Amino acid sequence: MLKWLAKLQPAVFFAFCILFTFHVDFAKSATDGSYEITDVNAMLTADSLEYTIFGKNKPAYTVSERFAPFRVVIDIAGVSLAQNITEATMAIPSNEFSSLKLEDITDKMPTIKRFVFTLANTHDYHVELVGNNIKLSITPGNAGTKVSEDTFSELISLTDLKISSTPNSTTITIVSNGPIDNYTVDTIGSGATRPPRMFVDIADVAINQLVKEKMIGTSVAQVRVAKRANGARIVFDSASKNLFSYTVTPSPEGLNIVIDETKREVDLDKAAVPSTADTTKPTLNDTTLDELIGSSEKLLRQDPEEIVAAAALSKASDLADGFSFSGYKKQRISVDFYKIDVHNVFRLFRQITDLNIIVDEEVDGLLTLALNDVPWDFALDIILNLMDLKKEERFNTLVIYPAKKDFVWPTRAEDNLAFEADIEVIQQEALIIEKSINQSQEVLKAKDLMIKAQNLEADEEFEDAVVLYTKALELWPKNVKIANRLAQVYLVNLGMNVKAIYFGKKSLKIDPNNTNAALYVAIGSANMQRISDAKEYFSQSISDSPPNKEALLSYAAFSENNGQYESAITLLDKYNSFYGESLDTMVAKARILDKLERKQEANMQYKAILASGYQLHLDLKKYIEGRLSAKDLY
Repeated sequence: MLKWLAKLQPAVFFAFCILFTFHVDFAKSATDGSYEITDVNAMLTADSLEYTIFGKNKPAYTVSERFAPFRVVIDIAGVSLAQNITEATMAIPSNEFSSLKLEDITDKMPTIKRFVFTLANTHDYHVELVGNNIKLSITPGNAGTKVSEDTFSELISLTDLKISSTPNSTTITIVSNGPIDNYTVDTIGSGATRPPRMFVDIADVAINQLVKEKMIGTSVAQVRVAKRANGARIVFDSASKNLFSYTVTPSPEGLNIVIDETKREVDLDKAAVPSTADTTKPTLNDTTLDELIGSSEKLLRQDPEEIVAAAALSKASDLADGFSFSGYKKQRISVDFYKIDVHNVFRLFRQITDLNIIVDEEVDGLLTLALNDVPWDFALDIILNLMDLKKEERFNTLVIYPAKKDFVWPTRAEDNLAFEADIEVIQQEALIIEKSINQSQEVLKAKDLMIKAQNLEADEEFEDAVVLYTKALELWPKNVKIANRLAQVYLVNLGMNVKAIYFGKKSLKIDPNNTNAALYVAIGSANMQRISDAKEYFSQSISDSPPNKEALLSYAAFSENNGQYESAITLLDKYNSFYGESLDTMVAKARILDKLERKQEANMQYKAILASGYQLHLDLKKYIEGRLSAKDLY
């Protein structure tokens, strides 16, 4: 899938025809705020275009996107043209995959020269600043999305996570082979099954040498790592229902995150912080939009591709824990065997399970296996499959033997053994058996298809996954979770808005109060420019009490981009009343006030952002300072 098509995923409330993704590439502008374009060069090949804007000094510019049709927009502030440059000389040669339209935005200070490139679905783009020049490359999808090994090797690498603790503090060092300068820090609130989290986004780094998950066991339960565009997101999960106190500072080794342990909570809220050994998870747990939209608190300044990567950090899914769903609910273990005798492996399982384990004399061989945080019965089944073995379990005894053999339990001599049944245990087992028997063959087959679909999703085989999910829904038509999952996968992973709307509406038909499904339909409709439909379903998506925070943000962005500025402000105020102000809602409100030309209010809002204590990305800070210094804000 092309990168820009991936950005149509509902992981971003900016992804539906958003007028700009706040993907800001501000560079230092000249002292007088102007940028003189001295030359423009358009190099066209059979299937690619390289367009370079040459300037005398560093430009202040933004790169944004439009949808339906897809367009790349480059806005350059304070442009003046050299005598030899005209709009005709800035045009691009005629071709089948791109076109260029030039616009002058004169109602802003400074004025803006806008370059609008319309791209065919077959092509992708890349914009970079080379010295004083802005270079746009438009290439076929595969070529455009491929990252060469040379490019990868030029990035600074994150190589390790080092942990050191004292009674008063824990220091987690993100070790790198170069200085870490371009990073931001923010937090994510807790959810029903998620602890509060802090995260660090680091731009332009490689993480191929870094472990993707590390247990800490202090005020920080664990650290998780995921790729984000050309950088990384490092997430720090709290070990309690409240977020720990922390400071983030660069160090000679990389980046230090120092956690204050003096206020560490002793009584952990297990409901808020799910343990890896938790076996009480419900069979199905429809995901909140935390998975769909990622970390909503940063959406206003993230681009869609980054948020999709961030969504991959979340272990939860619509189908809840895959192990629990598929029947594996035993104690979790981690194993790392290298050419170990299989008999020693089964001795280990004897210690873990407290079962009597009998191994047939024909069982033999060496085993290499590495599994992390899996139920022991799942690990055992993996081993049995690898070694072509079978198991039989009865009376707290597990017999393991070759698959080619048969095993028959000895018959109990009833006249030699007195047996008094435990009536309570028998009744409980009878209830379990009755419950299983009462499930129809269709439901059981649907569950099996859902497990297979999950596995396909894990392998990013999304087209095949939706085929199985669809069959499962046909067998189990009243299961709103399956319909929701189909709507989400079509929207997030496949960018197929029509399908997402179809299954979202099917979910709403089963459960009219399903606000997640309403949001899927709203975003899909907005992507397709069905404004009235989108508005109707956005309204439904915020009908919960309290309303879904991501739905509020999505609805606000949708309203802003359709010129309904007062409605957008009302939605942002509603978000703030339920969840408190965030940096993103503050920036959004300031921007809207700016558009409404409510200069004093916008000015106060920008100043409030600078004084908020939030750590601001350098580009965002420059943008705010630029707006404050503009004459029309005085």
